[in-house]
Amino acid sequence: MKNTITASLFFLLCINLMAQNDSIVQSKNYNYNHLFNDYWKTVTFKIGGGMLLPQGELSKHFGPSPLVELSLDFPVTDTKSLELALQFVMPDQKQAFEYARLTDTVQTKATFLFNPILRFKKNFARSDSKKLLLGLGLGASVITTDARNTDFLDTSEDRSKYEVISAFLISPSLDYAKTFKNNNEFTFSIALNYSPYTIEGALQEDIGSIAITPRILYSF
Repeated sequence: MKNTITASLFFLLCINLMAQNDSIVQSKNYNYNHLFNDYWKTVTFKIGGGMLLPQGELSKHFGPSPLVELSLDFPVTDTKSLELALQFVMPDQKQAFEYARLTDTVQTKATFLFNPILRFKKNFARSDSKKLLLGLGLGASVITTDARNTDFLDTSEDRSKYEVISAFLISPSLDYAKTFKNNNEFTFSIALNYSPYTIEGALQEDIGSIAITPRILYSF
């Protein structure tokens, strides 16, 4: 009888400890999910457009071209944030450039331009409805061309693909953000894109590296 009572008490104690442990785990999960949801509400999605305005040598090959940008802004502190941006450009090419393939050199044109950028942004002037931000973007600039891959020893799918030109990208920027009713925010931004495309090696001439990108973005 004593053994039965002891076993019963031990069993009840184990059940109580398990219930407490489940409560603690659920509480931790709830707190974690709650904090994650609260932080995600502070992340800002932006969409907008503008122009890519080539400068210097680059303007000899490209004219002003329409630009679309999508971005996500992740707050780090009250005055600092990280922004992941994607820029899509339909280049207006004025003059072809020489591209060296495996077996020959051809005159080629750009068909599309794509810039993935990670920006480090700091808010150095702010009021209730206005912000002024400085940013520094690091990423890549990729130009697709109409020149096909001519590597006849290549039996993979790459053989039928078009050649691309890529370079690293540095992009300082200045943003002015204005908040209106219902938390609608418009950002007027201007950036300087620097991409030394000649490091690709396949280009037979220096096509330039600098462009200015004025943009208007809407966030919600």
